[in-house]
Amino acid sequence: MSHQLTLFTFPSTFYALKAEKAVQNAGLKAKLIPMPRELSSLCGLALELETGEEERALEILKAVKLEKKVRVVKEKGLIAKIVEVVEYEPG
Repeated sequence: MSHQLTLFTFPSTFYALKAEKAVQNAGLKAKLIPMPRELSSLCGLALELETGEEERALEILKAVKLEKKVRVVKEKGLIAKIVEVVEYEPG
């Protein structure tokens, strides 16, 4: 069964942990996962959440340094397809 999810990546573990806390405090179902091998990042963690919640999450994460947003399709817990990658400007 296929399931579309959004992953956010960060330049450091500090920002990943800060992001997870911010979105969970806002009531979104998000969790940190190990960075999938298909993606690269300076940090070994990615924040995973339902694609339908990504716009709300982006509003919450304005204060957190994002590296990229990746929309993926997972099948049986593994990334089957990368649908979209959005790079963010460092800042």
